Amino acid sequence: MDYLFFFILGLIFGSFFNVVISRLPYGKSIISPGSSCPKCGSKIKWYDNIPVISYLLLRGKCRVCGVKISIQYPLVEIITAIITVGLYYKFGLNVYFVQYFVLISLLICAGIIDLITALDNDFETGIIPDEISLGGIPVGIIFGILQKKLIISLIGGLVGFLLLFIPGFVYKLFTGKEGMGGGDIKLFAMIGTFLGYKPLFFILFLSSFVGATIGLFFIYLFKNREYPIPFGPFIGLATIIYIFFGDYIIQTYLKMIA
Repeated sequence: MDYLFFFILGLIFGSFFNVVISRLPYGKSIISPGSSCPKCGSKIKWYDNIPVISYLLLRGKCRVCGVKISIQYPLVEIITAIITVGLYYKFGLNVYFVQYFVLISLLICAGIIDLITALDNDFETGIIPDEISLGGIPVGIIFGILQKKLIISLIGGLVGFLLLFIPGFVYKLFTGKEGMGGGDIKLFAMIGTFLGYKPLFFILFLSSFVGATIGLFFIYLFKNREYPIPFGPFIGLATIIYIFFGDYIIQTYLKMIA
């Protein structure tokens, strides 16, 4: 029953994250008005707004006009539910559960917003709203205070900022082009306040490796070197992997090279 509760809780939060993702980058309020169809504008009834279930019952379409509803909505809800259950299984119900749930929630919203805005012609590039990255920094520091790790949290934020700012600055200095988006830098600083500085090197390596691999694949597939490959989703993915499996991966690697 505990796992069912946290699964349902994750679905509910995932539904809210969809609101944030669909409204925040466009400057819309995430509080009001209520949910409505983007095509016909009809208000969505509560029974058509039940996470995942309503999507399945409506076969992924608006009840009124029949326009297709993005698969993003049930996917975000299910992913959030699975992560919520996973966190409860790994950490139980304690401050670590809350800390990692808040961090991963911010990363889900930031990563998907970065992705959809990178593919949206209304934006020059993908964006990570300051409300998420900068807004998450004081939250990470608060968790540092609660765990009596304020100094580690502050150092983590600084190291996270510098790890992406310095190479981006050097790249721009020599090429005249942006080497790293400001949103990515601020997002990495936020992660540092939550996790401290030590995990950042693992996260940077893994996100860079996965991002470069997938980026090269899409560049080859579409024959376009300018194909938009946002970095935010890979930072988020690498951070989630670290939270769940980081210790195991690092220990396994150390045993292999010993």
